[in-house]
Amino acid sequence: MPARIPPVTSTTAPEATKPVLDGIKKALGMVPNLYATIGHSPAALKGYLAFSEALSGGKLSPREAELLALHVSELNGCSYCLSAHTALAAKAGASPEDAAAAREGQSQSRRERAIFALARRIVRTGGARAGRELAEAREVGLTDGEIVEVVAHVAARVFTNAAAILSETEIDFPRAPRLPSN
Repeated sequence: MPARIPPVTSTTAPEATKPVLDGIKKALGMVPNLYATIGHSPAALKGYLAFSEALSGGKLSPREAELLALHVSELNGCSYCLSAHTALAAKAGASPEDAAAAREGQSQSRRERAIFALARRIVRTGGARAGRELAEAREVGLTDGEIVEVVAHVAARVFTNAAAILSETEIDFPRAPRLPSN
């Protein structure tokens, strides 16, 4: 089934998008279909990449960020992002079992469970009535800065989840397995 918003190509991309896609290809060896889809808007692609780059230098570990991405993508039902972040979580040291647990908001780590609970509240209510989740996050040692980073990571995932779902972006990563409960 063709995408509802097809990815741009080197010939169809807006001129301002072309060098950005070239940089992505140089860095990753490929241009993921979602980036090429977002590339219809040079401003959106540049903004998203800058936001992601800034977050990669934050206090959340790469593992925490990837497991958080899996949980949010599961909540939003984004197969594309589940597939991409399953691969990225493995590179960040998460086992397939860790990835499956994160999708369901579970972890052996209290800190990760607190991050997932806060993210779930943000996805479901925008953060309203998050008193219990904030208290739990602080109890496991998250700083206010890390809590704000959780909000920022959720916002980034909501953007990519919505872009992939709306456009029906073709998955170009190994497909994430279905969870037994799905």
